[in-house]
Amino acid sequence: SFIARWRCTCGKNNPPLCGRDHMAFRSYYYPVKATCDGDLCEQFTTIDAAIHREIAGELDGTPTEVAKKLEDFRNKIL
Repeated sequence: SFIARWRCTCGKNNPPLCGRDHMAFRSYYYPVKATCDGDLCEQFTTIDAAIHREIAGELDGTPTEVAKKLEDFRNKIL
């Protein structure tokens, strides 16, 4: 799915705030799988434009399309 591919792509291109792997951080107390980190989703709009293009290129889209899909995903969940 788009979210799984995005999570892997964004996780390796955008260093985490805590200095650890995103999944290792979220799985510290209890193992998680098939989840999407909301903080990671929100960070997409704050990262550099060059990284936006790189992530979007790996996902076969434009930065605007990726941001729109993430926004739609967030609105569907909320």
